[in-house]
Amino acid sequence: MKTIIRYTMITASRDWLFIGLGLIIFMAYGLSVFTGSTALVEQQQMSLAYFAGSSRIILVTGLIVFVCFHVRRSFENREIESILSKPISRSEFVISYWLGFAILAFIAVIPVVIIIALLQTPDILGLLYWGISIGLEISIIVAFALLTALIMNSAVSAVLSCFSFYLISRLMGFFMIAMDNPGSLMGTGQWGWLLEYVMQAISMIIPRLDMFAKSQWLIYGVENQADLWIFPAQALVYIPLILAVAIYDFKRKQF
Repeated sequence: MKTIIRYTMITASRDWLFIGLGLIIFMAYGLSVFTGSTALVEQQQMSLAYFAGSSRIILVTGLIVFVCFHVRRSFENREIESILSKPISRSEFVISYWLGFAILAFIAVIPVVIIIALLQTPDILGLLYWGISIGLEISIIVAFALLTALIMNSAVSAVLSCFSFYLISRLMGFFMIAMDNPGSLMGTGQWGWLLEYVMQAISMIIPRLDMFAKSQWLIYGVENQADLWIFPAQALVYIPLILAVAIYDFKRKQF
């Protein structure tokens, strides 16, 4: 297990993952400062919110692309078959790979947290919760990316599936509002009620990623204490579930 995790770290360094993410994050910081300076009031708070939101998207996008292409390349180069020839079970293989990707996710979050702490004036406790939350959010996404990369034969298809999953998960809050107000947002006809039923079904299996890493935590702190258990509870549910599906599918593959 340690060997696979170390191999994942070496691959990330070889592919310049951290350097690429770091450069894009610094560019996002400069753009957020410029954008915040155009505001009439609360310029620093607006810059902080822009930087937090853009960093979140950059990290998720970078890890999704890296995980999907790394796994598919490992299949094409027969690296996975070579690893499985060693005394390691397929369950341990999937869990080890996810642990390596999750560690990469938390390492990638650290520079963002440091930049916010040193160059901005966030709420310290809110920054701590924000950093942990975004790390858990990316851990869920890399678990799903690992699943799609193991199931699909194309890295591009896996990436697009992950982006779709992430977009739906982030918009699930809006969908919940639509369900509560079907007359104003979905219509009262037959199609409106059908859409409401579909959204209810989707909401049962899709995580609420809009509850993770809220930018308001950095500015005003965590005002609603219920937010402190929602994101870790979702991570404890969805990560094992996604990994279980990945292990089940991977055990059925013939090499």
